[in-house]
Amino acid sequence: MFGSIAICCGRASQKLGGRICEILGITPEPVEFVQFSNGNMMTNFTGGTVREKDVFVIQSGERSVFQDKATAYGQVSGDILELLQMIYALKDSAGRITAVTPYFPYARSDKKDKPRIAITARMMFDLLESVQTDRVLTMTLHCPQSQGFSNIPVDQLYAYGVFMEKILELGSEKLAFIAPDSGSILDNDFLALHTAKAIREAGGTPHISTGYVKKVRVDDTENPKIRTVEGVDDLSDITVIMSDDETVSGKSLILCAETAKERGATDIYAFVTHAILSGDAVRSIQESPITKLFITDTVEFNREKAEEVAGCTLDKIDTLSVAGVFAEAIHRTHEGQSLSSLFLSAKSSGEMKLSL
Repeated sequence: MFGSIAICCGRASQKLGGRICEILGITPEPVEFVQFSNGNMMTNFTGGTVREKDVFVIQSGERSVFQDKATAYGQVSGDILELLQMIYALKDSAGRITAVTPYFPYARSDKKDKPRIAITARMMFDLLESVQTDRVLTMTLHCPQSQGFSNIPVDQLYAYGVFMEKILELGSEKLAFIAPDSGSILDNDFLALHTAKAIREAGGTPHISTGYVKKVRVDDTENPKIRTVEGVDDLSDITVIMSDDETVSGKSLILCAETAKERGATDIYAFVTHAILSGDAVRSIQESPITKLFITDTVEFNREKAEEVAGCTLDKIDTLSVAGVFAEAIHRTHEGQSLSSLFLSAKSSGEMKLSL
């Protein structure tokens, strides 16, 4: 059995880490990041001892609303090194170290689809193991099978429950769950199934259909092309729900929304776990047929920068916190309890307080 829980937050996840600590009723460990003129960095934990404690190091592997590729690369690469340094600085004292990566770094680099390229997601797991990480806790990997890259235990959480809670708040029983691409079909079908069940349990009569937009990417330019639409026809008087694991340019969501609008939809809601929204994505979404885009705080949304890019106040993007899901997962991991029931947990940061 390990000692008490200790939470350490990197600079990419300060807000989410703070919410998690508030729910758990603990104070994050103080940490100092010193950057030198030669580009090096030092990580220094300035608080008390963490000896034999159950330490959770929280650092997301992505940021949002990047406008320059060089800046994005430097920022994300620095965040990864920061995570590794924090863990390495703690390894000789902590009883156990869990890397909490709300967005797992390089999650999309999960296969070798060209000759002589790196499967960088596998490399990230190897790096975490090399600094003596004991476990990994993450949310919605781009490819769930990526867990198989790791030689240490990996727990994957989902935002399904948080999304479903918001979908039910919309108050519509006539819903069409349209996957913006073939890779998100299972997620959309899962949400459709459990939303229908929840509506029936509340005494309603769900009228739910599912479909997907079939697209093709001809290169790495983040410009998908629509080929066809499967499983949907007339969407008049039907609330459309789209769900995806992440969005970078927003183009897949926008193409799906435009297709839904052409088929009569007026209320179109998108739910995305990881919102990167680089370049002109926020402006494009603001100008699109999407009624509202709901994102989570696995990646900290830079709203100030986003509104600067969009040139207006953003009223189409709302953040749903998954801090409650992570706090419960950390609590259960510490207590040696199962995480299975968290797949549909809808506990938000305002609804749950844990007593440790």
